[in-house]
Amino acid sequence: MDLQTTLLAGKLLQHAYSDYNKPNYDGMSYEGFNVLQTIYTNDLATDISPNIDPVRDVVSIGFVARNAASPDECMIAIRGTEGWLEWIQDAKFLPKPFTAVPGAGLTEDGFTDMYDAFRVGTDPNSGRLTPALAGVLGAATSKLTICGHSLGSALATLLAMDVAVNTPYKQPTLITFASPRVGDPHFANYFNAVVPECYRIANRKDVVTHLPLPPLYVHVGDDTDLNPGNAVNNTLECQHALATYMFLLDNGATPLDAGCAPQT
Repeated sequence: MDLQTTLLAGKLLQHAYSDYNKPNYDGMSYEGFNVLQTIYTNDLATDISPNIDPVRDVVSIGFVARNAASPDECMIAIRGTEGWLEWIQDAKFLPKPFTAVPGAGLTEDGFTDMYDAFRVGTDPNSGRLTPALAGVLGAATSKLTICGHSLGSALATLLAMDVAVNTPYKQPTLITFASPRVGDPHFANYFNAVVPECYRIANRKDVVTHLPLPPLYVHVGDDTDLNPGNAVNNTLECQHALATYMFLLDNGATPLDAGCAPQT
């Protein structure tokens, strides 16, 4: 795992969160990367919020961006969703086929439904992201990194496989923070074969990284284990926060979220 690239991925994700309340990321520039395309999807349906409308509940979930200094390098950042606590409370984790890559095994149904809704516009009839990528990135892109946090990590995992199999960009790198398990053992084996450059950053105290449970679901990629010890307030939100992951990776240079410093 390249620490500099991993920290850059985390910073891009922090920008994705900070600007999530805007209608899109168009025209934005983050950490020397210029946004080429906003990614839209339907929000996460849960038992607590079951009535997700495919028009009303479309959200901007991330962006595709190009390095202004090195135009051959692009990154795709996918933030998490506010529904992650509801997702944990529902705890059904029903498997379904990942039809974007036939024969790739079973994946968690909530993640898969959100991923299947990935679009390049707010209209549910607008084009799907993956077929549009070649037009967005162009032939000059030789280095593509996909990153995500929380439920965004699950979506980034599905995207990385789809990109590796179904686009000209056959060797994407995947970096995830706080990722849940996404698919069954067949999916994981297939994924590891087509996306060998996968780095999964996991805080051992973060409950999301332990869900859904094996043996039906297993993790993909190489694991980087973070041990917060007593440096972070021991709450579900604090242990899962992206700022906590950045704090642990860069030896405290990134500040923790408010209220996440240990109580004295």
